[in-house]
Amino acid sequence: MIRQRDGLLTALLTLLLLWAPLPFGSVTTRALAGLEVAAFLAFALAIAGTGLSSAGGAEPPAAAAGARAPTPPPVDRRAALAAVAVPVAALASFALLGLLQSLPWPHPLLALLSPEHARLYRQADALLKEVGSPASAPATLSLAGSASREAALAWAASAAAFAAAAVAGRQRRQRRILAVALVLGALLQVLAGARAWFARSTTIWGIEVPGNNNRLRGSFIDADHLALYIGLALPAVFAWGWWSARRASGDSQVDRRVLLVAPPVLLWLTLFAGLAFTGSRAGMAAGVIAAAVQGLLVAFTQRRFRLAPVGIAAAVAGLGVVASIGLSEGLGRMLSASSYEVTWNVRRQAYAATVALWRRFPLFGAGLGSFREAFPLVQPPDLVGAWRHAHSDPLEVLATVGLAGAALLAVGMAALLPRLAVILRDGRRSEDRAAGLAALGVLAALAIHESLDFGLAIPGNAFTLAILLGAAASAKTGRRRLQASRRGRPRRGAPGEGDAAGKDRPAGDGVDLQEVKPRGKRGGKGDRRPGRGGDAP
Repeated sequence: MIRQRDGLLTALLTLLLLWAPLPFGSVTTRALAGLEVAAFLAFALAIAGTGLSSAGGAEPPAAAAGARAPTPPPVDRRAALAAVAVPVAALASFALLGLLQSLPWPHPLLALLSPEHARLYRQADALLKEVGSPASAPATLSLAGSASREAALAWAASAAAFAAAAVAGRQRRQRRILAVALVLGALLQVLAGARAWFARSTTIWGIEVPGNNNRLRGSFIDADHLALYIGLALPAVFAWGWWSARRASGDSQVDRRVLLVAPPVLLWLTLFAGLAFTGSRAGMAAGVIAAAVQGLLVAFTQRRFRLAPVGIAAAVAGLGVVASIGLSEGLGRMLSASSYEVTWNVRRQAYAATVALWRRFPLFGAGLGSFREAFPLVQPPDLVGAWRHAHSDPLEVLATVGLAGAALLAVGMAALLPRLAVILRDGRRSEDRAAGLAALGVLAALAIHESLDFGLAIPGNAFTLAILLGAAASAKTGRRRLQASRRGRPRRGAPGEGDAAGKDRPAGDGVDLQEVKPRGKRGGKGDRRPGRGGDAP
């Protein structure tokens, strides 16, 4: 029953990953509601079997005795949720802050928390009295209460998806399924977008969506949002390539080496080409920098500093592929951009106005999800149009939830980054370390892309990110102890590092007994381990 629940959880998250980008990035009301329901259902499956009902992570007696289990044991939910407790709590608290912003507050308390909100509501009451209305404006910490509630629900669902993915990603078999779904979704977006791009189609799923028809956009309305979605998959494929290269380096057969390394390399180049054809300048910068950062992380982690330029080399190879396909089509928008378009366009004015908006609501912001309603307060006369977002997610967070909301996200990130760094350095298997490498590459890409765009405002991207980071952050650690036991080749059951009873192994993030397979006879099948010594794939 427990294993069936684990499989159902993985299947639900896999469907969520595949579905999230398809209906216009899930920006429609029904699509977003479907994602939220799926996320909360996945969370319910994830917490079932924890300390709330039973010790669901305990191993069967046969596995604890060192016997080979016919099927993998159930996931240790407690350890998985503990690994991501702080980031999940930060996301949930952020959602709670948005909900509190939408509730009515007593006027004296509102004036203490946000004087600007109190002043605006006093003006609203005065105007209502002038027109003879007996009603008064509700005094809330949000200029758009309904929008804040909707955004709070979406953030809460993202927190639920993060926690559920942590439980599913605790075991490498389930994490592989999620990774395949992510990469398959990105590849389908590139292929479907290429088909529409060649046809110069202005329809998506048969619905007329004008604009950007000369740029690759897949099933997203805006090509820049597709660029972020591809940017989430690229670091995962890069990490797959690193893992495959490590396995291939220990194999003496050339054909096997090629079969291991070629798929991730070809897939990375394909996705990078798709990223270029979106025409997103922020996306291209993020993709190149993420690859460079991942190359540096690989070099420092393995202490082989000659590998440091591997990320830049991958980016150069990707640019070469783009140039061979179509230089003007793939890189034309970047090459033709003037300094004015890149640094002095209307976005610079929008950024300055967003900072001015934050100064009016410094502690708690104008209200989660209320940027469209709040921005006209500071919008310059020459900055025309309705601005739904600030085109910079960090600035929009600061303007809508203030220092309080930004501090919550900073706490979550301060816990997530060290966790991923530990996984990359001390992940129990090379596959676990690859998960850490992928997540760190994603965060590097986001730091660039979302400073210049608002791709995470698209639900499909936000939920994909939550699942990706959650699955990576719960990977198991304990690499050094496992390597020491294998280098020493202790007799199974002997005391010390390789003790089969696991007395010296750390609990939770240590070596899980079900993953340490019994040795066969010397020279037999049980001694064949692909890859480099001490680095179990």
